[in-house]
Amino acid sequence: MNLDVNLVPPTLVVSLLWYAGITFLALRQREHHGDDVDWLALYGASTGLWSLIQFGALWGWFAPPTAAVADRVPLYAALVLGGLLLQLTRTFLRLSGPGWGWWAALGVSLGAGLALEANLLNLPDVLASGAGWSLDRGNAVVGALIAGWGAMLGGAAWLTLTVRRRTQQPLHRNRIAYWAPVLVLSALADGLLFAQRIVVGTGVYMLATGVAAYALLEHHLPDVRQAARRVLAYLLTLSLIASAYAGALSLVQSLLPPTAAPSLVFAGTLLALAAALLFAPLQKLAQRLVNRLIARADYDPARTVREYSISISNILDVGQLARVSLGLIRDGLGAQQGMLFLVDRKRDATGEYFDLRNAGELRPGMAVAGQLAVDSPVAEYLVKEFRPLTQFDVDLLPRFRDLAPAERHWLTSLDVDVYVPIYSKGAWIGLFALGPKASGDRYYDDDLQLLSTLADQTTVALENARLVDNLMQLNRTLREAYGQLDLAKNQLEHLDRAKSDFIAVLSHELRTPMGILLGYSQMLADDPEFKSRPMYQTIIDGLSKGAVRLQEIIETMLDMAMIDNQAMRLYHKPVPLLPMLQAVNSQFVTALEQRRLTLTLDESLAGLPKIEGDTETLGKVFYHLIINAIKYTPDGGRITISGRVLPEGDSRLGRGGVELVVADTGIGIDPRFKDLIFTKFYQTGEVALHSSGKTKFKGGGPGLGLAIARGIVEAHGGQIWVESLGYDEQKCPGSQFHVALPLRQPENVLIT
Repeated sequence: MNLDVNLVPPTLVVSLLWYAGITFLALRQREHHGDDVDWLALYGASTGLWSLIQFGALWGWFAPPTAAVADRVPLYAALVLGGLLLQLTRTFLRLSGPGWGWWAALGVSLGAGLALEANLLNLPDVLASGAGWSLDRGNAVVGALIAGWGAMLGGAAWLTLTVRRRTQQPLHRNRIAYWAPVLVLSALADGLLFAQRIVVGTGVYMLATGVAAYALLEHHLPDVRQAARRVLAYLLTLSLIASAYAGALSLVQSLLPPTAAPSLVFAGTLLALAAALLFAPLQKLAQRLVNRLIARADYDPARTVREYSISISNILDVGQLARVSLGLIRDGLGAQQGMLFLVDRKRDATGEYFDLRNAGELRPGMAVAGQLAVDSPVAEYLVKEFRPLTQFDVDLLPRFRDLAPAERHWLTSLDVDVYVPIYSKGAWIGLFALGPKASGDRYYDDDLQLLSTLADQTTVALENARLVDNLMQLNRTLREAYGQLDLAKNQLEHLDRAKSDFIAVLSHELRTPMGILLGYSQMLADDPEFKSRPMYQTIIDGLSKGAVRLQEIIETMLDMAMIDNQAMRLYHKPVPLLPMLQAVNSQFVTALEQRRLTLTLDESLAGLPKIEGDTETLGKVFYHLIINAIKYTPDGGRITISGRVLPEGDSRLGRGGVELVVADTGIGIDPRFKDLIFTKFYQTGEVALHSSGKTKFKGGGPGLGLAIARGIVEAHGGQIWVESLGYDEQKCPGSQFHVALPLRQPENVLIT
């Protein structure tokens, strides 16, 4: 007892330094561990304060009012420290919420003790009594404090057991296992302090606080199961060696005479040497036996890599690759669940991200596709670190604290232990996500090294499988696109046919009433009475011009309908080109004068031979080409029609013929629309902005002229095309419409 009393002061001084060191270390680690270590710092400071109070009481710095109160001070301290330990336990277990219920229980216990201590309710000294027993206020205070202390430590133990039962990941279970000695040692230390064993109790408290600090501040905690295996194997080996040594030594003693002491020493030395030589192989044998008894999966890494490489080398299907690779990992390492994700870097309106799509899994229905932002802590780790990542690291390391809630939820929902990235030429292309082992063990460093090697072996097979998968996806997309194009083509053909039928019906139905309108307007124009009145003459001229314009549009629509329906018959005869062009030109004398345009028939036209063709329809070709040139040439511009003979073997017209060119100094044509302008109803610019006059600059029209010209030229076995440097209303690069026609035609050809 005297020895214990003599050791109390130095023990308390050492404990003060110990708790101060833990508090300082916790505050220093706050930058790396965040707010989690605040409770450790508070707990260390509180235990240090309790040691200081004990030291002060020992030296008379603090004087409790009575000896009974002095005896109960350790109970108050134990209750407060128990409440802080409970909150530290909740922080260690990463439980959410402030835990107001536990704080309320602590407050009730502490308040009851203080209220009874101060007798705030004016209770008698003896609260209850009976035959052979009594309950005074002092005992009630002790009971309230011990009950509260038990509730705090019991609550901490209950929370620890509950969370450990709920946790499946071995690394988290291993971490929680370190908290059991903290609670046991804390309870033992309080019991020793209650019994006034200050030196031993303080030492145990220091040990409990040290274990708590180690468990909270150290991320890579030694594996308890592995340590237990090693200790058990060591003890088993030691027992075998000791038993063998003792048995052999006893046998030697029984065989040697009592006087042969030197021989006995020599024999003992030989036995000790033999035991030393046999210790290492026996320990390996014992380790394998213990591993088998405690269900640790053993494997040969070289054999596993060799079989893995051979099995996946010729696989080109992504799904099959996932099944085979995950199956081999399951057989080798005992993984209960596994998934293979294909990783693609994509971009959308929110920015760049990694798209992870499931290629296959061991247990169907577990894997869900996910996304990781490019700047996500997990994505940055997997892209840059080139090594596996555990879910334990994601949950606890500070670098992953800012992980987006959606990404954290997705990773947690996978319920896996380790993520093994797959790289190709430094780029992240795939990911193995592996669940817990069937043995319950964690993935040790040698397991992670093996998984990294297997991931490297997967690179080539995954690249080939992804290429095949992308090609198949492209083929599916193309087939769908072709199907949609065919459907659209059929719909467009149906619409085009309906439009052609409508034009044919409309043009035929309008032709007769329009003829009547033209006839009556001509009769009115020739009537002497109306001629004598200028106002009527103006009205009649307007009616006549409008009717003529409508008649031209109807004729144009009728021509287009006949071309679409292959109903326009051509009557071939020799056609002199220059007279035909002069006749067409004569129709635009007034329009050319109004626009101050010059239309020139080049001298080369006079030397052109006659061609076989339909004079009327060929005239319509150049009528529409000249109309087009007038409309898109600014006032004061020039239009020139020239021609040349095409020899046989010409690239455009192999059998030879003539080529006529209608060139202008107009605004030109965008190269993108050189083919489009020959389709029906195509007009440049916005139709609503066009003027209504057919010869005005950028004037309007039904958009059928060039389509009719192409139909007639092709019906004659010729070709029509346009050349232009581009569209420019300022520089006016102009356009050249080329018409190539053969010299000879078959008889009575229908347009096709």
